[in-house]
Amino acid sequence: VVLVPRLVRVPVAGADAGTGVSFGGVGAGGTVLVTGATGTLGALVARHLVVEHGVRHLLLVSRRGAEAEGAAGLSAELAELGAEVTWAACDVADREALASLLVSIPAEHPLCAVVHAAGVLDDGVLSSLTPERVDAVLRPKVDAALLLDELTRDAGLSAFVLFSGA
Repeated sequence: VVLVPRLVRVPVAGADAGTGVSFGGVGAGGTVLVTGATGTLGALVARHLVVEHGVRHLLLVSRRGAEAEGAAGLSAELAELGAEVTWAACDVADREALASLLVSIPAEHPLCAVVHAAGVLDDGVLSSLTPERVDAVLRPKVDAALLLDELTRDAGLSAFVLFSGA
């Protein structure tokens, strides 16, 4: 039997009409976790969440956290837009570190959504990729996505967004 994977849009009750994504817990003061937050994509997503979706509590994660280049400026910008920003240094592909991060989220602002934008870039033609290079790229993207899913599966998230490229 030949099976062909397909991606389709699925309407989400209460979702924003333009995006199909719901950040339902935001109105209740929920926290949105953004991985890879100091990267170009992560910072762009954080800004978008605050401006377009009204997110007010962000947990921004990168390997260096608040010490990463650009973190202070992004924090100031998001605060000026009305968001409360918490930074965490965490390897989201490390199960114990990620589990500790998730339990640190305050009960008054529970996790309501996850946006996984973290990743490692290693451009090259397919034939030049060694197993070590593939592993270095897939660990922060795929392994972390699997752990995020596993550890938040029962959290009642309104959105679980993954960015990927290959």
